Amino acid sequence: MALHRAVGCDTSACLALYLAAPQLGPDAAQHAAARVGWSITAGGLVNRCPSCARGGLPVLERGECPVCTGSTFDRADAEVCHYCGHVTPHPGEADDEDQEHGEQLHAAEADR
Repeated sequence: MALHRAVGCDTSACLALYLAAPQLGPDAAQHAAARVGWSITAGGLVNRCPSCARGGLPVLERGECPVCTGSTFDRADAEVCHYCGHVTPHPGEADDEDQEHGEQLHAAEADR
């Protein structure tokens, strides 16, 4: 199991976390969090998730959001975070067809 660097929100009672790639160091993890909307100030001493940074509600329940680990709701075309509003599109039918085609090619190569 890989260990991840995490950036947590410093707002009272906010459960938001940004989970960085396992190979990133602490400074790179904070930089990655800032790139997706986190407010990192005072040399990394104060961290605010995107929702708290804009004055919204703190993250009160964890879920699948890749930006703040907040809970999400499902739309026809994407999953949307209740807190930061991040949109994660659902894989399209074209992606499914490409994956199936790749699996068929892989199976054909294995038969040779």
